[in-house]
Amino acid sequence: MAAPLGAVDYQNDIQAILKEHCWECHSNEKEVKGGLAFDDIADLSRSAINPVGLIRPGDPEKSDFVARLKLDEEEDDFMPKNGKPLRAGDLAKIEQWIREGALIDAANPSEVEKARMEDVKLANARSGGEVYFQWTNTQGKVIEAKYSGLEGDAVKITMKNGKSFVVPLTGLSPESAALAKKLGGQ
Repeated sequence: MAAPLGAVDYQNDIQAILKEHCWECHSNEKEVKGGLAFDDIADLSRSAINPVGLIRPGDPEKSDFVARLKLDEEEDDFMPKNGKPLRAGDLAKIEQWIREGALIDAANPSEVEKARMEDVKLANARSGGEVYFQWTNTQGKVIEAKYSGLEGDAVKITMKNGKSFVVPLTGLSPESAALAKKLGGQ
């Protein structure tokens, strides 16, 4: 799976924000406090960006990193320590980056990142997000629509124009039927 066009990534979007606000205390260039160096990409991917780490791909609300950035600056755990709160736009960009899977380089995602992006996409689709898939019927016709739910042995899909259809799984290509079942948790 390729990264979505325009995906927010660490190298192009996030690193500059962190250099401005976090580098003094969290880089190998300056100092590594708390065992977190934002310039050590391999270590960052391995230890901080994972389902139980500081940065939880796909879920900024459960990411301790974001929680610390959002604290009142008087709080002990507020980050950046002794600094000013991030601008709202910078914080929103970090949250978007995490929501999209916390990619390091969107142009060259690793196999782990590709799998993570797929998981994030499926989770967003299940929760009613604006995630559109290519659905193919047994005759080879393709439409783009979002998943709206399983109804027995059929999938409900909704096109961008708002029109919804209930399509029997037997009327879909094997790949599209498998996608519907996967989205439905089967």
